[in-house]
Order: sequence, then C-alpha cells, then structure tokens
Amino acid sequence: MKSDHLKRIFSAAYCIFLMIFIFSAKVQAASTVTVVTRKIRVSDFVNLVENVFKWVLSVAGAISLFMLIMGGIMYMTSAGDEQKASKAKKTFYWALGGLSLIVLAYAIGSIINKIFS
Repeated sequence: MKSDHLKRIFSAAYCIFLMIFIFSAKVQAASTVTVVTRKIRVSDFVNLVENVFKWVLSVAGAISLFMLIMGGIMYMTSAGDEQKASKAKKTFYWALGGLSLIVLAYAIGSIINKIFS
C-alpha cells in the first residue's frame, strides 16, 4: 500500500520536474533576446498573471490526466478484487472532478479576462 503511494508521488514529481525543465529551456532560449529597458505597464502585469494562470492550469490538467490514466490502469489490473476496484474508481472519480474544476477555472478566468480587457 505504501509502495502505491510512493509510486504515485514519484510519478507526479517526475511529471512536474519534466514540465519545469521544459519551461526553463524555453526561458533560456527566450533570454538570448536583448532586453530593452522601459517602464512597466499594467498590461505587462496582466499578461504575466494570465501566463502564470495558464501555466498552472496546464500543469494541473496534466496531473489530472495522468491520474485518470492511473485510475483506469488500476481498475483494469484489479483482477476482480473489490477493494482494489473501489480504490481505482475513487482515484478515477477524484481525477475527473479535478479535471472538471480545472476546466471551470479556465472558463471563469477567460470570462474575467474578457471583462477587464
């Protein structure tokens, strides 16, 4: 039982670190552009918040999708064991609920962005 939790934690951590490395590679590639000094505007801050919001939702969506797949695999490999099947169903339903919350957060964020744009 503890090994299942450790596998899930390590798998989620691996996905997060992979996304961080991909993001840092993009930042390093973008940092080669010459920086021009200028005053910071409110629209710059809004763009920053929007980009961070989209990035967080992307990471959360990837984790949720991963957990959906894990729940499906756990259910398929339960081999008729009712306890494992119920655990897999719970994992699947919670991941599905998380994914629906992510979609709802994206919709609300888009509406707020259109209101204040």
